[in-house]
Amino acid sequence: MLQKVLELLGRVTGEVGELKGKIFEQNDRILGQVERIGQQEDLIRELQAQVRELKEDYSRETKESRNELHNTREELKQVREQLEIMKTAATSAQSSPQATYAEIARTPPLSQPTNMRSLSSMQTTPSSFTDTLHCTIDVSRVTEHDKHKAQVGTIRQTIEDEDRIKVICRNEAELQLVKEVAEKTVVPGARVMRDQLYPVKVDNANRTAVVDEEGNILPGAAEALGAENNVNIAKISWLSKREAGKAYGSMVVYVTKGGDARKLLDNHYFDLAGESAKTNVFELRTGPAQCYKCQEIGHKRFTCKKPEVCGRCARPGHHHKECHAVEPKAFRMLQLNVRKQEPVQLSLMNDPDLKEYAVLAVSEPYARTIDGKVFTAPLGYSNWTRIIPTHTEDTKWPIRSMLWVRRDIEVDQIPVPSADLTAAVLRLEGREILVVSVLIQQFRNGKGGRTDAVLAGDFNRHDLLWGGDDVSAKRQGEAEPIIDLMNEHGLCSLLPRGTKTWQGRDAETTIDLVLATSELAEEMVECGIHPTEHGSDHRAIRTAFDIAMPERTVTHRLLLKNAPWTMISARVEDNLRPLPWTVDVQTQTDQLMEVVMEAIHELTPRVQPPGYSKRWWTKDLTRLRQTYTFWRNQARTQRRAGRANPDLEVRAKESSKEYHDGIRMQKKAHWEGFLAEDANIWKAARHLQPGKDTVEDKVPPLTKEDGSMAKENTEQAQELLETFFPPLPARIDAEDRRPQRDALSMPDLTLEESKRR
Repeated sequence: MLQKVLELLGRVTGEVGELKGKIFEQNDRILGQVERIGQQEDLIRELQAQVRELKEDYSRETKESRNELHNTREELKQVREQLEIMKTAATSAQSSPQATYAEIARTPPLSQPTNMRSLSSMQTTPSSFTDTLHCTIDVSRVTEHDKHKAQVGTIRQTIEDEDRIKVICRNEAELQLVKEVAEKTVVPGARVMRDQLYPVKVDNANRTAVVDEEGNILPGAAEALGAENNVNIAKISWLSKREAGKAYGSMVVYVTKGGDARKLLDNHYFDLAGESAKTNVFELRTGPAQCYKCQEIGHKRFTCKKPEVCGRCARPGHHHKECHAVEPKAFRMLQLNVRKQEPVQLSLMNDPDLKEYAVLAVSEPYARTIDGKVFTAPLGYSNWTRIIPTHTEDTKWPIRSMLWVRRDIEVDQIPVPSADLTAAVLRLEGREILVVSVLIQQFRNGKGGRTDAVLAGDFNRHDLLWGGDDVSAKRQGEAEPIIDLMNEHGLCSLLPRGTKTWQGRDAETTIDLVLATSELAEEMVECGIHPTEHGSDHRAIRTAFDIAMPERTVTHRLLLKNAPWTMISARVEDNLRPLPWTVDVQTQTDQLMEVVMEAIHELTPRVQPPGYSKRWWTKDLTRLRQTYTFWRNQARTQRRAGRANPDLEVRAKESSKEYHDGIRMQKKAHWEGFLAEDANIWKAARHLQPGKDTVEDKVPPLTKEDGSMAKENTEQAQELLETFFPPLPARIDAEDRRPQRDALSMPDLTLEESKRR
């Protein structure tokens, strides 16, 4: 019995424990529900607050709408009153003569458009920057057949036969409507002109954000800059020099609205790729109008009523082509190689235009030796003093240079132990001039062509001749060998005197020279410092001559690894089918080669020509070079002006280091990326070999049978063909059958022989 009671108590205790657990769970649920109820109450209070705010906003907007409606009614009332006034004026004007549309068009509207504003100040913005909405229709190109259609009856009737019709619009919607109607109803030959553009000059603009390396405007630049400045830009023009390497420059932007132009000018800034540029009024530079009849400024010749004035001597009564006034005398010198021809030399000496010249330098003159004396043509001249070399040769042509100096000039000859040089010092008022007539032997080759000479490089010598007045006295004279070389070979320095070609820490001088023969110097177009800097302490010198260069022919190599051989085989088979094959073997071979080569050249793709720069060169390196050039030019300009700026010097050095480091890093990264690809491992050895474009790989000059030299490629190729492939005889007889030897027996190869080393 007791055992049953204990079991019953155990079961009751378990049930009580389960009930306690359920009670605890219910308690937790109730607490969670209470918490969620609190959150819901908070949300309800927030929603009620938002509803109150919406009611207040609605009430405020309703009040504003009522005010706007009231203002609109007032404006409509004013418009009705103006219409009544206009109607009354039109009724009263019926009795008067009817005005033409041209007169009405010239009269400004009674109420100006709301977007037309006048400027209060002329100091910042031009008064022409107004947003007058108008559409211009050009009818100047209308043909005579359709001229009667281009009347104002179809386009508001012709305004007194004007070629252009300007329609004033109230707003942009009306302007767009007028354009659409005009484009649909306009007669052939008439056209709707583009909208007026308003130029704004932008200074200190980042070059890389506007133009590319060639100086062309980047595609999409106008749209991007317009969106950045919240204006509509029609076009952009770069004003600074395109070939200059400066990182910043000036440009002009053309906006479509006068209000936008005024806004840019009033704010004095222009957002440009994250930077700020300065805006100014763009003033188109035009030269003054000059009259070439009276030589005055302000009008043109066709409107001038004043007497004729000479543009040469500034005296009235004659044209400059009829002027006989004597020009101011100057030191004039003439040089000519007469090539030992007597008529040429006589013609030179009898030219009256050379009367006022001071010196005539003659190369290869016509001269003969008779009884130990040198005779020239002419032997003497009343206006000239003849000077021949102090050294003559016992040959057919004893001298190869001479001078003719005007008789009234005092002259002293300088002895030179050469028949190729004739030197003399001319004593003038306050100065002396050394004149040398030079002839370089073998100056012309066997074909009669001219051989020019030019010397350029770092001579590391100083002289007043090319260094200017800044050369110190202790350095004067160290360049005598160079000057002797120039005198001996007729060379002249093409670089302007005083041009600085080397820069040190605190000094700069001229030690790089360009020397050329006189004939070549006469064809010089330019010789000066190259604007682009590359990081050296020497300046790059560019020289240009007026000499025609041969056109470069580019032969695209066939990409045979991508050739469509299946299509080539089919093309060859189709082209060989109609050809005759009953001809001899040589003709068959020629036909086969022609068909195969034609198919290969037509169907095989070509290799794209490589670019000028290396593959590892990037646009970022080009920008770094431009930046370095800009800062170095800035530092040099300040230093030469006597205002050396240490900050600019440091900035230039830092830019140079950044540029050079960028080159090293980019080249290394490109090479490592190239070697990282497994397919390029076989190409790496080719890049490590020296180039083949060297002198040793060229065919040397070949000697022909007549003793002349073949130097050009065409002549060398022809000479090699004639030597190794002589022409076939005119007649080739068939060969008779000849006895042939028996074939030698070849024993079979044994296993032991194949294993033997």
